[in-house]
Amino acid sequence: MPKIKRLPDTELEIMNALWDADAPLTAAELETALPGPPRARTTLLTLLARLEEKGCVNREKQGRGYLYTATLTRSEYLPAESKSAWHRLFGGSPRSFVAALAETDALTDADIDELTAYLEELKKERK
Repeated sequence: MPKIKRLPDTELEIMNALWDADAPLTAAELETALPGPPRARTTLLTLLARLEEKGCVNREKQGRGYLYTATLTRSEYLPAESKSAWHRLFGGSPRSFVAALAETDALTDADIDELTAYLEELKKERK
């Protein structure tokens, strides 16, 4: 698969539904699995076709319809999404990211200790 790029939100919703199902789904099953208001079937099929072109989804004929399976795993995709969010929201700055967490009181002392230990592990691995 070529370099993975961030997916648009509508395509990511479909991928999340496929990942969560952990089994092939029909378009009708996907419609009910997606959050928010229902989409037109043609819109869903267009999005699935785009995902198939990108190599993220495979479709297999079953009866009069198709079964859709994620070929891109969540763990393969997460680095692309994380990198995109990191740069869009924090300009690629680790300090800005941690500062944003700290300002919302989202970090407990245990979280800070865990992050510190993890960063120390990363330093050791890079040496």
